[in-house]
Amino acid sequence: MNNNIKEKYFIYLLFSSLYISLLIGLYLNEDNLGGAAHDSMYHFKISEKFSENFSKTFNEFGNIEKTRNSPIFWIFLSFLSKFFSYKSIQFLNTILIIPFTYFFFKCLKIKYKGVKLLHLAFLSSFLFLSPSLRSLIIWPYSLSWGLFFFVISIYFFLKYEKNLNLCNSLKIISSLAIASYIYPSFAVFYLFYIYKIFKNQNIKTFFLVIFLSLIISLPCFYYIFSRDVISSFQESQGLNVSLIQSFNLSNKILIISTICFYILLPIINFQRIFEKILEIKKKKFYLIIIFCFVNFYFFNFPYSFLGGGFFHKGSNFLFGNNILFFLFSIFSILYLFSISDEKFENYLLLIILILYNPQLTIYIKYFDPLVFIIFLTLFNFNLKEHISKKNFRFYQFYGFIFLYYAVIYFKKLYFLDLEF
Repeated sequence: MNNNIKEKYFIYLLFSSLYISLLIGLYLNEDNLGGAAHDSMYHFKISEKFSENFSKTFNEFGNIEKTRNSPIFWIFLSFLSKFFSYKSIQFLNTILIIPFTYFFFKCLKIKYKGVKLLHLAFLSSFLFLSPSLRSLIIWPYSLSWGLFFFVISIYFFLKYEKNLNLCNSLKIISSLAIASYIYPSFAVFYLFYIYKIFKNQNIKTFFLVIFLSLIISLPCFYYIFSRDVISSFQESQGLNVSLIQSFNLSNKILIISTICFYILLPIINFQRIFEKILEIKKKKFYLIIIFCFVNFYFFNFPYSFLGGGFFHKGSNFLFGNNILFFLFSIFSILYLFSISDEKFENYLLLIILILYNPQLTIYIKYFDPLVFIIFLTLFNFNLKEHISKKNFRFYQFYGFIFLYYAVIYFKKLYFLDLEF
């Protein structure tokens, strides 16, 4: 048996074992997020109402029933609930992880030709091990399905970059539209795709894509303008806060930067990152530090149940202040700047990640494994600096994933209200 066949068998064994671990998680009612079961069952009860009175429930969704969710996924579940119990739907939903991982693996194969398939398989296995994704698949929720179709849009985008034709660009927009109808926040990635299409297509084709995009989004516009979206958006946070408080950019810049750093820890080559940070010119380095301190001044994120990420929670839990968090946010911003290599599309993706989370609450579950997927596929990121034989350390990759779970179970053991 040659090495390629052995490698393929090992990959099948790896993914099969991880899927079995997901089924065990289903049996044990695994909920790493702490609120995934509640959110899923709350919306599932609403979805059952669609079966009883579709028109009334649809009109109340987002008006009387305050939620930031789109009704599409829950309407689909309402049809399934006629034939299956909630537990059966949970089991069926676990199957999602298989095509999810398959398309992510295909994306990595397209982007990283020459990298060993085994290394790409280990990277793909992150989806099975992501605490957030596991919880959102065991407890069916629209975010997991929205993310799945977003990965399909990335797959078509990477194929589009190899073959710049209209057909591939329409596949990108169509799959992103499905992702956005299921989970509206993904619509902001249209900015990235349309920028890339504008760069690569002639004006006639570009405007055709714009026109078709508008046609696809008409039902969305109808839904938005037919109900009190602003009120629903505010009340669904469980907080009585103004829009200005919700959109505090300093909160988002600092917290989302540290969340990105936290999620990417398994693949960070620290030696190379320190080298790249030291390569930053003094003038730019000082500007970044000033930028950080300006955001420290306007930062106003409460230490409570509202999330905030690992470093914000850890800083306040250990020391009762944001000092440690601010130090990590400086390093995180320097890290993101250094790997962006001053490329506009990389900065655009970082801006999109901020726009992706317009509400006050900022949880890791919104970005895990989204950040991991984006940085390995859409971001102009030199993975080979991190995944060479010298630098790609499996003990580091799985060590940091183990750390994620250690923190989760520490939180549960001491009954800490620390949802990240």
